[in-house]
Amino acid sequence: MTPSDDIDHSSLRLVWTDLHGTARGTLLPATQVETAIDEGVGFASGVSELTLEPSFVADARYGPEHGNMVTVADLDSVAPLSWREDEAIVFSNLKTPTGDRFNLCSRSVLQEVVSTFKTAGYTPRIGIELEFSLLCSEGESLVPYNNRSSYDLEALDQAAELIDEWDTALTTAGYEPLGIHAESQPGQFELNIRYDDPVTIADSVVFCRHMLKSLARRHGLKATMMPCPYTDEDANGLHFHLSLWNKNSSENQFASDDRTLEFPEGRRDSGLTDEARHFLGGILDHSMALTAVCAPTVNSYKRLVPGRWAPINIAWGPDNRSTAIRIPPELGAGTRIEYRIPDSAVNPYLAFAATFAAGLDGLCNKTEPGPPTLANAYEEEDHNHLPRTLWTAIDNLESNTVLRDALGATLVDEFVKLKRDEFNRSQESVSVWEQTEYLDSF
Repeated sequence: MTPSDDIDHSSLRLVWTDLHGTARGTLLPATQVETAIDEGVGFASGVSELTLEPSFVADARYGPEHGNMVTVADLDSVAPLSWREDEAIVFSNLKTPTGDRFNLCSRSVLQEVVSTFKTAGYTPRIGIELEFSLLCSEGESLVPYNNRSSYDLEALDQAAELIDEWDTALTTAGYEPLGIHAESQPGQFELNIRYDDPVTIADSVVFCRHMLKSLARRHGLKATMMPCPYTDEDANGLHFHLSLWNKNSSENQFASDDRTLEFPEGRRDSGLTDEARHFLGGILDHSMALTAVCAPTVNSYKRLVPGRWAPINIAWGPDNRSTAIRIPPELGAGTRIEYRIPDSAVNPYLAFAATFAAGLDGLCNKTEPGPPTLANAYEEEDHNHLPRTLWTAIDNLESNTVLRDALGATLVDEFVKLKRDEFNRSQESVSVWEQTEYLDSF
């Protein structure tokens, strides 16, 4: 039996992501599936570093003189599409024509980071909270789909048909949704997916973004994961719930019986292990550079401001939503670290890989995170501030040797090039705010 015999679909969407995390690929009829599995499918190498505009970035590493990269399907990742009869997505890795890893393949980078943990005797796990906004047309403008917010049950009724479709799509694809609710801004929802292997969850983020847009379009709506789609509103985050388990995934290595953590409502019966503290210490230690891949757009920095329940300082605390890292109160087997800097525009493969690599560095160096805070971290003055712009975050990533080693120097250099281009293009655009602020004043 050949691998293609196990694929019971008349067509496959062969999917990979560029450095931004944008899903790209091709639709394969059943007659071409076996060839694609045996030989891969070729794409121009330069497509991997397109700008979001989209165009080819200046001084691209892979110009028109370079040949193809090859996508190789990961048959363990096949995800049937509930909204397309007899069709499925399959995620893939980028290779060179000689079969080596293509150095701009972010999915391969994440697989390598996961493998490093497994070699060290750990099984990394991650769950996600994905926030997104539904928009509808109002004249020539896009406005929130409804005016409900913050767990409002009316929002669930208004979106009931869509929510049923989201749930069906996820379960059909093999992912486990844990719940859907209205988030804090009009038209905003949050979707939670049960923790799993980081590569599987990164695939699920790419799947979700594609699925949400596809199903919204069928209802005449638009779904967006733009970090901050409106002025003066909360924004779309993608919180990471991180944990490490033992080799056979039977024991959470972050769970401790020591009553060492004080929560806002009083002490709990357990706390964090040294491994958990060192892991989160590593993430805090590298957060200046991590912000570049976890808040990867110019728009991301309109979310990382006071008042939006997103972090602005490098701090941690038990059940504290003003900090970069929150320790949820579900301890024991449910002990985990919630990293709150990432937003919904991340390349999930890169962001997961960089975050776990930072945690691993903390483990190796026994990095202490410092004392937790129970206070409002927005108002405390003894924490280091996160970068306020994409440019500053990129500066920190470029000089961070731990993340350069984990992600690959070539990949980091090309990511930096793309993001500097994005920032420069934003500087060439005059916003409505600037016109309102300055046009009549000078």
